[in-house]
Amino acid sequence: MLVLACAATAAHAEDYAALFEEAAAAVVWDLEDQWAFTESRLSDDTLWVSRFDPRRAAGERWKLLSVDGRAPTDGELREFANDKEDYETSASSQRLDIVGIETLELISEDDEAWLLRFVPDEDEIEFVDNVDASVRIMKNGRYLQLVDLRNSADIKPGFGMKIGTFLVRMEFGPAVINGPIVPQSMRIRVGGRMLLFIGFEETEVIEFSDFEPVSKEPLE
Repeated sequence: MLVLACAATAAHAEDYAALFEEAAAAVVWDLEDQWAFTESRLSDDTLWVSRFDPRRAAGERWKLLSVDGRAPTDGELREFANDKEDYETSASSQRLDIVGIETLELISEDDEAWLLRFVPDEDEIEFVDNVDASVRIMKNGRYLQLVDLRNSADIKPGFGMKIGTFLVRMEFGPAVINGPIVPQSMRIRVGGRMLLFIGFEETEVIEFSDFEPVSKEPLE
């Protein structure tokens, strides 16, 4: 009986790993190939809203629409153009490497989705203690809908440092009705103290919206 139980456990673990790999493979990361879309990026307490359209000429495909709700300045336009010069959404796919797929196990299951917990890959982050990590995989379409990591207690990665807030959250869904699965939002927040008296807090939020399927035929 013990041998059978161990075999069943191993089979389930292998199934969940395969399920995650299938669901992750359903996500289309190369948005620049066939999609126009709006990107809203909150970084250093500044909200940058831009629009990408692959039909525009090279060097003009990204257009900065606003900064904190106002028209961008010339300096902000130059900064934005420099940041986007070699930017590709597909580079963000590496963030899924944080999922230790060999550790996936079932938390709960309903008619809509599987919710699985995992231990983060130690090659991707330096600490895994006190971090609750989970993924949600939708059954209709078998795609990855959510990756969520957050601390359950203070994290102490090294001498004199304490992380009180740690959050990584990635959400995915159809670009349009019955469309391909694309990244919809990514949120990272880290806060804590160094050497007891130096506080720090960093937040970055990226949201993709208003997807429009297009060809690369140039705009007139």
